[in-house]
Amino acid sequence: MVVALQYRTDLLEIHRFTRFESSLAHLGFRHFQPLASLRPWVHRYFHLQVATNLPQSIEQTFYPDGGTSLQFYFPAPSLNTNSDEPKVVFHCGQSLHSHAFVPGIEQMIVRFHPGGAFHLLGIAVQEIQQTSSHTVIEATQLHLPGLNQLLSQLADTNQPMQRIAQLEQWLLQLIKPQLDRGTWSTAGIVQMSLPRLIQPQTRLENFYGQLALSRRQFERRFKQETGLSPAQLQQLNRVKIARDLLSQSPELNLAQVAFDCGFYDQAHLHQHFVRVTQQTPGQYKKRKMSQISNLTQC
Repeated sequence: MVVALQYRTDLLEIHRFTRFESSLAHLGFRHFQPLASLRPWVHRYFHLQVATNLPQSIEQTFYPDGGTSLQFYFPAPSLNTNSDEPKVVFHCGQSLHSHAFVPGIEQMIVRFHPGGAFHLLGIAVQEIQQTSSHTVIEATQLHLPGLNQLLSQLADTNQPMQRIAQLEQWLLQLIKPQLDRGTWSTAGIVQMSLPRLIQPQTRLENFYGQLALSRRQFERRFKQETGLSPAQLQQLNRVKIARDLLSQSPELNLAQVAFDCGFYDQAHLHQHFVRVTQQTPGQYKKRKMSQISNLTQC
């Protein structure tokens, strides 16, 4: 049963990125898988090259899913901005937000799994939450070794594959001391537990009973590494799967979607869907059906 559910969620993710490449074509959106050795922590790399001839900035909405991002910006030299210097920020917010993509800008994003930035970069999201009200932070404040040199290298090319190769070399260099000392494990307990935790039908009481740590110890470590409780991440993931199902098949019955995503009933789905997306499942479904109708009429 778990294998079947994992297979289905993997397919939904493939369809999601296919939709992204189609709907965000005007932003030059592309996505790439990380090296196998980095996959326990890095979910995907995204690369965008926004056309210079767009009449205005493009506003895009993003939904939280528990992950964090390191985002590199490379303004086009012709842009009339206060600074045409590249920059990098760390994004750790877990609320609905919008971003304006400026014509001509290039952007590369490292999307980390929950807890991934903690292990690779040493960034404790919980500490950021406790000391700052901001969820987007200039990465220079994080004092990451070699970041300035990496930023210069990335700015010297506009080739996505070359940028990703340089980025992965930097990430691997960060963990090299631990690898040399033999103190680096392939994945910590948080990463090892994620596949089971994010399965739609997983019940927390059963999940905690299978851990080597006590519930209190695990929740403390989980919060430190991800900035979320296991229950919060589970609900974010269930809403993400519901969005994927409704995007792929908006004709689905909402009660069935609620069951497939691990919610108790349709009202439970409604409650969490509105909290995360600021719209009801019915409104989201109607919008997706309208988009499909418009495409078929073109």
